[in-house]
Amino acid sequence: MASPLFELPADMHATAERRRRAVRSHARFTREAVPMPEPALTTRTPDPWLESAPLLTGMDEVGAGLLDSLDAMQRVAASAGTGPLLINASPGTGKTHLLIRRTAYLVQELGVPARQCLVLAASACGVARIRRELGSLLGREAAAITVGEFDDFAAASPPELGHVFIDDLPRMPMRLFRQVAEHRGPEADITATGDPDSALCTGEPAAFAAFGERFPQAHVMRLSRNHRSPAAVLVAASQVIEPISRVPGRLVQPERPALEGSGIGRCFAVDADDEKRFVADLTDRLLDLGVAPEELAVIGPDGLSAAEAADGEFRVVCLTGMTAEDWPNTAAARRELYVALSRTRDLAYVSHTGPGSPLLADVDQGLFSPFGMVPQARSGPEQPRLL
Repeated sequence: MASPLFELPADMHATAERRRRAVRSHARFTREAVPMPEPALTTRTPDPWLESAPLLTGMDEVGAGLLDSLDAMQRVAASAGTGPLLINASPGTGKTHLLIRRTAYLVQELGVPARQCLVLAASACGVARIRRELGSLLGREAAAITVGEFDDFAAASPPELGHVFIDDLPRMPMRLFRQVAEHRGPEADITATGDPDSALCTGEPAAFAAFGERFPQAHVMRLSRNHRSPAAVLVAASQVIEPISRVPGRLVQPERPALEGSGIGRCFAVDADDEKRFVADLTDRLLDLGVAPEELAVIGPDGLSAAEAADGEFRVVCLTGMTAEDWPNTAAARRELYVALSRTRDLAYVSHTGPGSPLLADVDQGLFSPFGMVPQARSGPEQPRLL
């Protein structure tokens, strides 16, 4: 079983089953109306690449300029020599950021010809980002680098270039991976990034599993610092994916302060209309705080799917319709919830009618900030019983 996302206080250590039992143990509830707290956004949009981890001894001069925005382990990976390299890391640890700077580093510092570089990404927005940032780092030389989306080669083979960089390998079709790898020896210069737990597929992501078999001498790097999400969201995501993680033993430290902001907002809605009113109210409050509509991801029946949100990063993520029917205790639903939470930069919310998804019972309840018609355990003197 996977370890928690990072070290928790002793009183927060609990297995998923113990958390479920704790929730089930309160059989009798009353409902109390609790107003939604004001969204506690960070005072400024954080730059995740400033004030990062201290550099390892001797690494401060490596790739000066190109690699200045990387933390210690990212810099080690980006400045590694040519050869097979796999970056296996969770969302928010800077995999794409690293891949872009590794490409630029090999071109500018190690003399790799730009025209011999092929960079492949899972989505159109990923391709746009890679092109934009390579242009900022390399100037005109970046135009010689071939950058393409996986779907660009659905009917055609990718060009056979000497240096390959793959972003989000678990999502690469196996047919495309075979085409990229088939004429390359075990020491080929190929770099790939990815998180197997984020792959919304049944079973092991084929291309990710095949990378180690095709390139047995590949170095595997694991990034340990999350630069995106608040601590409460990281803990919740870890507890959701823990029972089915494809990367047991993974540890990730939150770069942002553990007490920053509030917990995960949890709306106990009376009915579907009440849930819609909550989303409208939240949207209005966030607009007043300067959060643009495109910075809010509403995932649920009337919004995005988890797969549609997977390519983005949002200041606020709101998951609606989190009922036992729509979010059952299945591996597929767990991965979707993990992916959805991992898109969060500032705040996360969940909402539901009734008791809610059983997946929410696997999260330490202290991570939630409940509001709406919140169930409360009945209290008071015990009623006498007839003998």
